[in-house]
Amino acid sequence: MSDRGYINLIRHLTRTTSTLPLETLQASIAHYLARPPVPIPGSPTALTATVLGSPLFRPYTYAKLTALAVAFRHAVHLRVAVHKADAEQNPRSILPPSRGVNVCARLGRWVRATLEGFAGSAAVVRLACASGMLLGLQDWEAELKVSEKEARVRAKVEEEVVLALAEVVDTYAREGSGWETDFKKSLEAKESSQDPLALAVLLASQCAQYVAPERLQALPLPTVIDVLVSTIERSYHAGTFLSQASTGMGHDADGKFTILVSSCPRIFGIALTARPFLAFAQAVRSITSSTYIASMASLARFTALSLTVLVESRRLPGWEAIGRTLARLQSLAATVEGDWSKCPLASVSEDSQFADDSTREIATATWQVLKTLLFTNLMVLQSILSAVVFVPRPYGEQSGGPPSAPPTSPSSYTIALDALHTLSHLSFVMPQFGGVASNSESGLPELKRAFYMALDVLSASEAEAGRFVQELCYHESISAKGKGSSICSSVGILSVETLPRVLLDAKKAFALACVEQLVPVLSEAVIQSQVYPLCHPYLWDTNNRETYESAHSVMLAVFASHAKDASIQRQPEPAFAEKVVPMYAHCLVENSFDGRLSTTQLCMAYAALVRSASSFGYASGAQGGGKDLDADSMAWYCIEVLLDAIRHARAAPVKATLPYSPDAQASSSSSSSSPPAPAQESFDVPSEHLHRLHLTLIATVPSVSLTLLPRLLTEVKAIVVSVSAPSPVNQATEKRIEEMRTELVEALFKAISQDVGDAEKDYAIEWWYENREELVLAKAGARHPVFDGVETSAQSNTSPDIVSRL
Repeated sequence: MSDRGYINLIRHLTRTTSTLPLETLQASIAHYLARPPVPIPGSPTALTATVLGSPLFRPYTYAKLTALAVAFRHAVHLRVAVHKADAEQNPRSILPPSRGVNVCARLGRWVRATLEGFAGSAAVVRLACASGMLLGLQDWEAELKVSEKEARVRAKVEEEVVLALAEVVDTYAREGSGWETDFKKSLEAKESSQDPLALAVLLASQCAQYVAPERLQALPLPTVIDVLVSTIERSYHAGTFLSQASTGMGHDADGKFTILVSSCPRIFGIALTARPFLAFAQAVRSITSSTYIASMASLARFTALSLTVLVESRRLPGWEAIGRTLARLQSLAATVEGDWSKCPLASVSEDSQFADDSTREIATATWQVLKTLLFTNLMVLQSILSAVVFVPRPYGEQSGGPPSAPPTSPSSYTIALDALHTLSHLSFVMPQFGGVASNSESGLPELKRAFYMALDVLSASEAEAGRFVQELCYHESISAKGKGSSICSSVGILSVETLPRVLLDAKKAFALACVEQLVPVLSEAVIQSQVYPLCHPYLWDTNNRETYESAHSVMLAVFASHAKDASIQRQPEPAFAEKVVPMYAHCLVENSFDGRLSTTQLCMAYAALVRSASSFGYASGAQGGGKDLDADSMAWYCIEVLLDAIRHARAAPVKATLPYSPDAQASSSSSSSSPPAPAQESFDVPSEHLHRLHLTLIATVPSVSLTLLPRLLTEVKAIVVSVSAPSPVNQATEKRIEEMRTELVEALFKAISQDVGDAEKDYAIEWWYENREELVLAKAGARHPVFDGVETSAQSNTSPDIVSRL
């Protein structure tokens, strides 16, 4: 044997220590596995056995095992390169594989020879090398187009991964007799500086997604899942990494957050009160630098995959594993939430609130850990909820199917509730991604998928959904009482007055988002006694935008749900949703000013309110079509409230009070003695607020019935025609008025041509043709710039874009 490099590698592999760095050994192993020297060219069996039996890779560490995995992965790549080079040099390479160089067949023979060297070696080392080979084969899967014959070779590598992992789990995770346990612990202390079980699942997680599910079924999956969840818990220090932060931070002279070091007593130069924060900083840094956190995506994916395979193959152990996993994830999230509520970082909203870079660095690292924790939970929860949806519970649900399931098997509703509680504990992280109800591009699709899937499962039971909503409303009503109140937590009783405002707002927004989706299955009693009191305080509160918008969404969901029920079955008395229509109509008008609902939100909300009111009505007025009359009366009441607001905005100054809001009621007594503001002339420039109200009125056109449509269109026409520039007026004012009028006409045309119902379509189009020229008239004798170049009659200028479409 003439290759001195190969001989040198063998010498190093037979020693307990080596002067060569790990990277050099890794590269040398990969090279000689792919190109074994003479006298045994093409046979890597001997080198493989030497590598797997080498004492150089003990005690087991992640760095050593990863080096082995990478070496075998690179060896596959190098071996493919060798065969492809032979194929290019072979003049018969253009012939069929049977007569030329078959890269796949030769690679398969090399893989078999490599696997022969695995026999008799330690399971952890076999797992590392087999996982590397599997990843290498996966890298070339698409390009080589492996045939069925060569696929059997890959199957052997997958089986080697599964068998090695099963052996590690059986060795370290199962309890034996007393002497056996003591022997394993002493052997483990000698051979490994890290937990071999955690290392094994970490290595397996990086390739488990490429193992066929039918092979994963051979694993003791309940035990594997427990080990994976334990590894996840340890990676986050069981959720206690925030516990030391509450006493180690304070404010400097400028009121900024900083580490308490300078003004505290010292012993041997060490600040005593700085120790808790230093412990916190050290915990955060140890987590962020941890190998397990860096591989958390793989660990979470392997956990999700194992749960899916277990539930689909063995339903009863699968559902029991789901129950245990959810309980542990919920406990982890609750611990983190409890410590975060006492952490000074929870009150920070801007980077400028930090006094120095070191504090800012710790805060950034903490948020990275919290986001990773949320991602971990989402990945596992998605697989759990998907299993609940598509895999029936063993023995049926407790509410029906015989016989009832054993106590260890949770119901689908319990699983959905646990998932929602887990997400609720982490709701303070969700605003970083726009929250669960956000439709922005910055939102997190995985978060919405898990959130809405859990709610879909829960909504199948009206009783369970009602209990969950009552629980949410109860806790929110307690937290809204302020000083002296407290809420229960898994880590104790927390005083509401000490909780950060950001945390409370996040939990309220999450609760409102849950309630909004469950409104269709809630009883009227729950809506009246629980949901409405929960929403009402936030309908005017814009301090937290997500809570403010969610409260309005819940109210609209209440109206829409009742409208759907009212169209199916008449009620003898007016329902609660019908009673609060006047209040909410005024509420929307009061929220039409700048800084509150946007124009789009206001138009959509008011149109939805009128649409729902058009379906209301109760049996006492049902004689001879009385329902339509009642519904139209309620719908027109909403229109009249909006028209009154328009008249008030025309006659009053731009700055208006909110007569129905709590702030306005508090200040009404102090402002009553002030002199009235001068009224505006009818030809003054319409305010932006008035223009917003005009657009809102037009948005209600598709929401009314044919009975009310003529009356509403008459009001709309009068408003559009009244929007004209007086003479004389400056050019900027005239341009803005023309823009407003154009926007109104375009909005009206869209409502008539696209949004009105089939029953009202004929009348609406006929009305448009009769009034279109008058609607687009800017002023007598003048040409509207938007419609320039179009000849019309009777001194009117008609938009070609609008007229030509009908």
